Amino acid sequence: MTMKFARLGGLAALSLYLGACTGQVSDGRGTIDVPDPSNPKPSADGPVQLNLKGTPAYYRFVRLTNDQWANSVKDLLGGADASDLTSSFQQAVPGTTDFVNNELLLDVDSRSWSDFQGAAEAMTAKVTASDSTLAKVYTGTDASGFITTVGRRAYRRPLTAAETSAYMTLFSKGSTLTGSRSAFAKGASLVLRAMLQSPYFLYRNELTAPGKPLSSYEIAAKLSLWLRNTTPNAALLDAAAGSGKLDTADGVVAMAKTMLEESTATAVMRTFHGQYLHLDRLQTITKVMTPSFDMAINDELQESSFLFFDKIFLKGLGLKDALTSTSGFVGPKMAKLYGGSVAAPASGFAERDLGAQRVSYFTQLPYLILNSHEADPDAIHRGANMNKDVLCSLLGPPMNQIPGLQQRVKGETSREVVDKTTAGCGQACHNEMINPIGFAFQKFDGLGQYRETESFMGDNLTIDSSGSFAFIDGRKNYQDAAELMHLMADGSQAHLCYAKKLASFGLQRDIVADDMPLLTALSSTSRSGSVKQMVLDLVRNDAFRVRQGGAQ
Repeated sequence: MTMKFARLGGLAALSLYLGACTGQVSDGRGTIDVPDPSNPKPSADGPVQLNLKGTPAYYRFVRLTNDQWANSVKDLLGGADASDLTSSFQQAVPGTTDFVNNELLLDVDSRSWSDFQGAAEAMTAKVTASDSTLAKVYTGTDASGFITTVGRRAYRRPLTAAETSAYMTLFSKGSTLTGSRSAFAKGASLVLRAMLQSPYFLYRNELTAPGKPLSSYEIAAKLSLWLRNTTPNAALLDAAAGSGKLDTADGVVAMAKTMLEESTATAVMRTFHGQYLHLDRLQTITKVMTPSFDMAINDELQESSFLFFDKIFLKGLGLKDALTSTSGFVGPKMAKLYGGSVAAPASGFAERDLGAQRVSYFTQLPYLILNSHEADPDAIHRGANMNKDVLCSLLGPPMNQIPGLQQRVKGETSREVVDKTTAGCGQACHNEMINPIGFAFQKFDGLGQYRETESFMGDNLTIDSSGSFAFIDGRKNYQDAAELMHLMADGSQAHLCYAKKLASFGLQRDIVADDMPLLTALSSTSRSGSVKQMVLDLVRNDAFRVRQGGAQ
């Protein structure tokens, strides 16, 4: 049987959907809800498309991420930290898929193989330097027990008789090497070097026949590497060893429910929300022409965002809560921008009521300051990113050369400047999708401060933040960002999008039109339930527990 291993392929970097003045889509694969998959333009009363383009490979072998590798090595080798080695590993190229744990990005080329080989040898040398360090990996001194015990953890299943025999031979050869270490340490050294470079350690595998449930060991590995970000521990492997605990949907869900209450799951969901909303970009904000902006606030913007979504996850809340909440986490520097009604904490962060105008995370400082230009709002970035990340709207590709905004004249609002600049783009993308969403946030300036009017050349101009958008379940009107957020919370598109993102992260692949039954089920949970329940529903679904894809 030919095995499909994760490889990069020819994926090109995606650009932001800014200046997208054409309604044409490059390939039009995998979209729904409109008759013409090559045209994202909504009709007068019809919906935009949900972006379900993608090329899932359904690889049988998916390489561990760098973090999974480091955590697995640490757990396998008695706590020996490998993070200093993986910090220099080749990184997945972000932006080509929704998440960097996607199967398509987890290739092994000559550079990454060298990374893994060098790190495996360095870690092995560290833990086999003496009998006392090796005892942290395995307390006995018998080769057979060492190979069986460590091999099961490394391979995430019991070794076969042939594998055990091969490692016994390798141990015997290693034990005769020269040097001052004990024969046991020398034999174990050679075995560990081989195990850490084995495909069965480096890759998570699904060798079950297509359409059949994954084996209990495959389920254990899939659960642990997702929700704990590391290799299964001995207890989980014991549960997979013929007990039947992982052979049923209820059993798998029960195990996942336990994992979701562990601190490792919170860290995993931090990674999910961080990549979902590109929170790493908050560290890159600069406003060189705005003297009042202090770049030291960037740390606060990022951590307050993580704390907000930590709360959503830990408190058993869901996307609807994230879209309707009027509270957020505030650091000392952030409080000044929120205004006098928001008290600054003495240190660290505190949760505060941010006022009726600030509904959802997307009206908080981090999102608004990130998507702005100096002290001015950036309706195009705000609208494009909301469409792409929160609504999963299918936008056309950007222009080859993106023009700047036209010159503003006296008496003209910033909204009118954007409108006249993008007027030549027709009704696709900008005027029907990007602009209407972006304008809803127009009452928040480039520093995230709320205002009802804007000043320009001596004029105090009233801000219009109203709009209309053709969601996939119908066109809806709103007066401002707060009303838009409630419409999104009560509608289906944002929940379908969040379901798509969560499924992509959990399944490590692109989510396409064939996955609509899964998205429909998860989005239904999202509209009335929690993120935790969505995870459990995903684990229960055949998309997680049953081998997908073809025979390769």
